[in-house]
Amino acid sequence: MNKIKYNFFLNHGFTLVELMVVISIFLIMVGVMLFDYGSFRSNVSLQNLSDDIALAIRKTQGFAIGVHGLGTGNDFKNSNGYGIHFLTDNYNSADPLAGSKKSFLIFYDLDDDDEYDSGSGINCGESGSECVELFNIKTSDIIKSIEVFIGSGSIKLSTSFIDIIFKRPNPKAYFCTNGVCDKNITRINITISNGQEGDKEKTRTISIQNTGQISVQ
Repeated sequence: MNKIKYNFFLNHGFTLVELMVVISIFLIMVGVMLFDYGSFRSNVSLQNLSDDIALAIRKTQGFAIGVHGLGTGNDFKNSNGYGIHFLTDNYNSADPLAGSKKSFLIFYDLDDDDEYDSGSGINCGESGSECVELFNIKTSDIIKSIEVFIGSGSIKLSTSFIDIIFKRPNPKAYFCTNGVCDKNITRINITISNGQEGDKEKTRTISIQNTGQISVQ
């Protein structure tokens, strides 16, 4: 009986070679994961930002359709449109609510001119400011470029900023850039980047149709 037990435990042991093989496989897997971790983290960060932008656009649309008003009493306003403002320029400390490649914002069109007026010196959310909610990009990601498609999409133009306007009761989007709201603009693409250059750069594109449809590519 004792001899049988001894053989049983002996047959279930590990040799030094087997142990070294297991450790080698583990080290290879860990090395591959660490090597690709930066790329994985960059992909996750870009996906999160693109989702945040898409949700912010949808939130703006909901504000407009749901008659989300500003103010109280005689100052209550709900007839004008809501919009979301994107800019690819660097941050301007003299006008912190102008937007930048590191931020975007939801605004209420107080003067009904179909464009965002930053109102230098007034904080977001304060009386007299069109800014309703400011979104700062805290990662290394940036808003890289904005493309405007006219008509069937055969004409494509680049711009440094865009205002996407929604007015009740229509869920459609209106696009305004360079002080002009062109009804012939059928779609815009907002491209975000991880801020890297060359082969290390990764991007995501948020596409907004004039029908109000939003997609992330």
